[in-house]
Amino acid sequence: MTIEELKEYIGLKIKEYRKIRRLTTVELGMLSNTSQATISAIERGTRFGTFESILNICKVLDVSLYDILPPDYTQKANLNNSSEDKQANLLLKNLSTEEIQVLKNLVLNDFALLEILNRLDSKEKKHLTALFDSVLNKS
Repeated sequence: MTIEELKEYIGLKIKEYRKIRRLTTVELGMLSNTSQATISAIERGTRFGTFESILNICKVLDVSLYDILPPDYTQKANLNNSSEDKQANLLLKNLSTEEIQVLKNLVLNDFALLEILNRLDSKEKKHLTALFDSVLNKS
């Protein structure tokens, strides 16, 4: 992996965890004592940031440095949870009581629908999201 690929990978992981946490780049910057411009540049993969800023970002996102590094860069001995499991746990941890109830209802009552939605490609998901947004905004 080249340095450019490494920067891009780390940036994508930080962005992914930031979105799970429902933080803006401004909020993440304030909480991690890093400028918004630096956060954006890291997420775009155009710069690394200092080691201290990366550690602060990880702390705010409640992830370890291992979570944002490619698997082949880490020598972590105990990887019991997959990356998907960690993301799911982080997402669940940040849901409100009402959102957890909605999720439970979806899983228990509408699992077939969730499977169909999961099979949609990104363009189809984007159109469906736009439809939901237009319906919700008219209410």
